[in-house]
Amino acid sequence: MKFARLILVFSVFVMGTVSAADAPAISVLTGDALAAAVKGNLDNDLTLQKFNLKVKGKEADVTIEGSVDEGEQMAHAGNVAEQVKGVRYVFNNIVPKN
Repeated sequence: MKFARLILVFSVFVMGTVSAADAPAISVLTGDALAAAVKGNLDNDLTLQKFNLKVKGKEADVTIEGSVDEGEQMAHAGNVAEQVKGVRYVFNNIVPKN
């Protein structure tokens, strides 16, 4: 039993000493991949999916285009886009009909 505890303590110690260089890299989306992630979130949003908004990406910035019924939907689309990890700035070119 003491041997099993010793192995457990040792394995916890070894696992706890992994350096940052050994950790997997965290990738941040940019450009087209970032635009695709934003588009996916907009299309999955029940309020926005019916508008089929267009999204373009350049580096960490995205541009959303299209039209919605109301200004609140326009603002909501911008908020949804801002929540995607890696988005630095949202150019919200959506036009509300009302």
